[in-house]
Amino acid sequence: MKRVISYAALILVLFLIQNNIFAASSLISTVPNLLLILVFSFGFIRGSLEGMLIGFFCGLLNDVFFGSVIGLSAMLYAVLGYGMGLLGSLYYTDFVNMPLILCLVSTLLYHLGTYLFAFLLAGQKGFGAYLTRLALPELLYTGLMTLILYPLLRRAETLIEKWEIRRPKTYV
Repeated sequence: MKRVISYAALILVLFLIQNNIFAASSLISTVPNLLLILVFSFGFIRGSLEGMLIGFFCGLLNDVFFGSVIGLSAMLYAVLGYGMGLLGSLYYTDFVNMPLILCLVSTLLYHLGTYLFAFLLAGQKGFGAYLTRLALPELLYTGLMTLILYPLLRRAETLIEKWEIRRPKTYV
């Protein structure tokens, strides 16, 4: 139960930071996808099931507030979380370059899925414009934020683990 509360708090905090603080910043026209960083990080660290569940709820939150179709981001985030969990079982999670590689792969797959389902099926073309105006700037910004956020999320996972297994003291 403590883990669920911790995950819900992390999802909510990163959602608010992403969509309030970064969205209000006028430095760049895009915002980093902090929820995607959370999804691939915990999928990679904790495994497929937790990556998929965190991905589903992150995507659902995104869909409810910003999506034109409820479930598209939830599905994409869940699949990415599951896939990152599979990679986490194959690779060492403390590998220095792995978070950045996961960020690039996750962001590209997310935007490819979004383009295929949201734009192409709606009859909109122009993948080049979508890639250069939206996907690549977000990819770069999210990659930069990954270098900052991934070590914090690894530390948060360690703290959640300690909090979860801590037993109350009994005085006999």
